[in-house]
Amino acid sequence: MATESLRKSPALERPRSAATALFAWTDGIPWWVLVLVACGIVVALFILSPARVQVIREVPAATVRARGTFTYQISARNAGPAEAVRLVVEDELPSGLELVSADPTPEEQVGSRLVWELSSLGAGKTATIEVRVSSRASGNAAELMAGTAPTTTFTTVSLDILQFLAIGARVTILVTLYSFILAVLLGLLAGLGRVSKQPPGVSAVFQPQFAVRGLLRVVVGLAVYWIATGLVPVLPGMSPTLTIVLALVLYLAPTVLHPYTISTVYVEVFRGVPMLVQVLYLGFVIRPFIKGFLSDALGTPVDFSEFNAAVLGLGLGYGAYIAEVFRAGIQSIHRGQMEAARSLGMNYAQSMRYVVLPQALRRVLPPLANDGVALLKDSSFVSVLSVADLTRQGRLYMSRTYRAFESWNMVAVSYLVLTFLLSGLARALERRLSRDER
Repeated sequence: MATESLRKSPALERPRSAATALFAWTDGIPWWVLVLVACGIVVALFILSPARVQVIREVPAATVRARGTFTYQISARNAGPAEAVRLVVEDELPSGLELVSADPTPEEQVGSRLVWELSSLGAGKTATIEVRVSSRASGNAAELMAGTAPTTTFTTVSLDILQFLAIGARVTILVTLYSFILAVLLGLLAGLGRVSKQPPGVSAVFQPQFAVRGLLRVVVGLAVYWIATGLVPVLPGMSPTLTIVLALVLYLAPTVLHPYTISTVYVEVFRGVPMLVQVLYLGFVIRPFIKGFLSDALGTPVDFSEFNAAVLGLGLGYGAYIAEVFRAGIQSIHRGQMEAARSLGMNYAQSMRYVVLPQALRRVLPPLANDGVALLKDSSFVSVLSVADLTRQGRLYMSRTYRAFESWNMVAVSYLVLTFLLSGLARALERRLSRDER
């Protein structure tokens, strides 16, 4: 016991190094927070690195006679560590002076105000403008130019890209939000269909009772469709192929149109097709068809934009994955919960609404949040439909300025920040639910 106490004595503990003592406070911070802070510092240094452009007017100390000319220079020097872009230099000619020529020629001249638009100015670089003017009166050139001073406006590459990407970030957030809401609604409906009672098998189709009802559905359905074709001209006529297809669907309606069948077909089809292909199909196949069909049916042009097609494509695709999340969540609830609710006099819908679904939703919220993060990243697919999201805005900026390195760095950082924020919310939600369950 004495030896045990000596080992635990503070006096016998190994002394901590200076580095250990300095960074000991970081032991209780999650690693992802440290990574996020480090990325934030790097991004802040990149964004806030200034470009300091100084404009100096150099006028020769010479005497000018009336109607004489002289030449002065405007030097713009970037003394900062970052490159200056969208550099605009303005100079105001004092009264009594008129512009003769300038190299380079000013992009704009309003009265005595001269404006030059320089594309960019690297760190430590200098741009020189030579201006030749004529004077109405005689005097010293420096004194004649003393009444005004040149000015400049500019921005850095990082801030210029951020301003250009701001529209894309807004569109990306809206696409993600609308698509996620649509995916959750479709996933909930499909998930409920996947846990419903399965329809009768193939053998039931040949039973006499099924055949009699099926033939009755075929006769009534075809008659209703034939009447509808006379009232709605845009409906296709009763061709032999269409008649056979409608007859089969009507005859097999209890099986084909069953919620389980529809949900299973939806989940299997959309889970088996790549997300990019779904977005392209909605944009270039379904969208023109819907616009043409609805325009003909309603007699007025119907606006179905690329944004709507992108939201519909992502919502349908992720709805199939979320349907399996809801199915697993519902099936994870013990069947005794449903039996207890039914024993209290509730029907199936009431038992599912008031007993099973509240418990299942509590369990599926964390994976739903993770699906939201994945949907945010996959929202970059909508750029193929010319939707002005982050990816498309970055591509446009690169094509205009040929700055691939800076453009895609800022796009990647923008997605990283958004996904880190959503991931943090998902983890916080999961911890909160876990704490409440305990």
